[in-house]
Amino acid sequence: MTTFNRRATSIAALALATIWASPALADDTTGENETAPRSDIVVTAAQLREAVVAGKADIPLIETPQAISVVSASDIEARGVTRLSEALRTVAGVSRSTTYGFYDAYTIRGFDAAYGSVYLDGLVNEAGVGFNQELSAVEQIEVLKGPSSMLFGQAPLGGLINLVSKRPRDEAFVKVTASTGSWNLVEGTIDANAPLNASGTLLARINLTYRDADSFVRNSGINRIFAAPAITWRAGPDTTLTVLGRYQRDHDSPISPVPSYGTVLPGVIAIPEDFSINNAGDLRVVNNRDRVQIGYVFDHRFSEALSFSQTLRYTRRKEFWDRWMFAAGFLDASGQPSYDADFNEVPTATIGRYYYGPYNATDKDLAVDNRLKGRFKTGGIEHEWLAGLDYRQNRQTYFSGGDFDATRFPLSLVNPNYNLPYDTSQVSGSPGASKSHQTGVYIQDHLKFGDLFTLTLGGRYDWADSSGQKDDAFSPRVGATMKLVSGVNAYASWSKSFLPQLYSQQVAGFDSAGNPIGGPVVPERGKNIEAGLKFAPEGLSLSGSLAVYQLIRQNVTTADPVYLDFVVVTGEQRSRGIEAELRWQPRPGFDLSLAYTYVDAKVTKDNFFTVGAPLSNVPKHNIGAFAQYEVQSGPLAGLGANLGVSYNSKRNGDIYSTRPDGSVLLWLPGYTLVDAGLSYKHDGWGLQLTVANLFDKRYWPDTGGIDRVTPGNPRNWRLTLSKQI
Repeated sequence: MTTFNRRATSIAALALATIWASPALADDTTGENETAPRSDIVVTAAQLREAVVAGKADIPLIETPQAISVVSASDIEARGVTRLSEALRTVAGVSRSTTYGFYDAYTIRGFDAAYGSVYLDGLVNEAGVGFNQELSAVEQIEVLKGPSSMLFGQAPLGGLINLVSKRPRDEAFVKVTASTGSWNLVEGTIDANAPLNASGTLLARINLTYRDADSFVRNSGINRIFAAPAITWRAGPDTTLTVLGRYQRDHDSPISPVPSYGTVLPGVIAIPEDFSINNAGDLRVVNNRDRVQIGYVFDHRFSEALSFSQTLRYTRRKEFWDRWMFAAGFLDASGQPSYDADFNEVPTATIGRYYYGPYNATDKDLAVDNRLKGRFKTGGIEHEWLAGLDYRQNRQTYFSGGDFDATRFPLSLVNPNYNLPYDTSQVSGSPGASKSHQTGVYIQDHLKFGDLFTLTLGGRYDWADSSGQKDDAFSPRVGATMKLVSGVNAYASWSKSFLPQLYSQQVAGFDSAGNPIGGPVVPERGKNIEAGLKFAPEGLSLSGSLAVYQLIRQNVTTADPVYLDFVVVTGEQRSRGIEAELRWQPRPGFDLSLAYTYVDAKVTKDNFFTVGAPLSNVPKHNIGAFAQYEVQSGPLAGLGANLGVSYNSKRNGDIYSTRPDGSVLLWLPGYTLVDAGLSYKHDGWGLQLTVANLFDKRYWPDTGGIDRVTPGNPRNWRLTLSKQI
């Protein structure tokens, strides 16, 4: 995407960083890593991997009455992936939401989790959609399914994703990787760690990443610079402070989705796989994002029975985009929107486009979470208790512009002219600002009755204020586990969630002239009931989980049938499903992961959408599998191979186009993808080749409506050389 000089400069900077880090290797300190999360020391398939941050309390996963999945850094590396969506393919209950492939967004248990679902070290990482999370500095990914408001406050009903940062370790090491691949990929990473003093009380680690690539879609590409320094100070045997920083700079030319007519649906013109909605050269779309984060994790143990932790992070985000074009229907021979007598879209050989930009925003976020936890006994009952207070403040200023007269920006599907200057004479915009804050207090008690039964009781109260709209809510959770046999537990839970609805208004009254006056909308509420099994039998290299659930989303806003600029709170949606995950290690070097999801997510009450309509972008069936094998001994020791398969059934592409009789106009077809890889490791060196979408399947993973279908990546390859010292 960028020039050679820019690439060379960045790669040179990575090389200099390696030279700077190498003297620390002289101190070959080894020992147990006390600062990193415990699950990154030893993980075997016979263990349920622990959610070391997202659970907040020190409760084993098998005793936690909630479905939680964990993906480790070694899993991410073995699969050769750089995107969160790719890393989560073997997590049941998760599928991709509609952000057109450039931003991280998901549906979890059938409900959209695009906004506010990604956390970092237990604190919300984004106010909304806008960043792809960098995985090179992630130790593990934790997926909490179902309502998590009891611990985290306002959060998506379906669940959330927590990323755990890589932290300093005792031993000194440097790992360097260099990658190339499809679409002119150039990538380099460094992971350097070292103790800073002889006593080992001061440790440092830094992760650096440079990535530049074009896209299979014309006129598109990415460029990223990323750094994540971390310093740990062991102030004493019971006190640790880890300071964590992150810098991410993305300068991209993103793709735009294409019309469904000519791709998923029949059209006048078959739209090619690499078709671009955006122009080229100096007219190319610009999307620049810069994010700086600084924070810390503080832990102090007063005694074996009492400890305190505090996590704090400040984030500053800046984003700018311009000339970002989106398809907006078809144009007829006279250049006007093409519709039939019933106002149905009629495909032609020319599309209209909306012009988005300029957009300029600055976002500042402060979040802190204080946790006091301990244990005690009452008779024969053991208590693991947790009490917390958290606070978050967000301020945003922005200018948003555009021109939404699609007739001014025509584009031929037959012979597109990507160098035709835009008519920006009617582009206009306006500034805006918002401020929000949330305070929450929560308490949880995990009661253990001997070795057979546990009961978890928790509750949280939140106060939220967004630009003057005030909401408060109580979010309870009750759960229990029962040991069936050694290493096999059954569980059941009930919980509630809340999510303020900040950008809608309902009629609150009328002025003297009889005009409606807008007022705030009550928060969305969610209810979840689930039951399942978790198993990790001793002596067997087998672990997994099974969950059955029902989620009900209430207070859904729908269009006011009388006052069109307002909403009414009448909607309800329901998701029922089954999730199964299995991890098996039948022999050393061989690892198999399987996940299956069944979701029935639909509208149950509404005055606009058809009752019974399936929710958008939710496959009813989803399967993910990944197998890897590495030769352990002999002349071929270090040689490995892997194979991944993912399947998504057909999905409703546009709930808005669901017909009154319940039939669906836009079905996204189901698809199966196969990925494969080869690797070789020897004497600290590594070579890995991965091929994604091995059989070059054309597919569409998500959509934002009838004019916005996202094309999936065709077959692509990636070759990585690594060296660890």
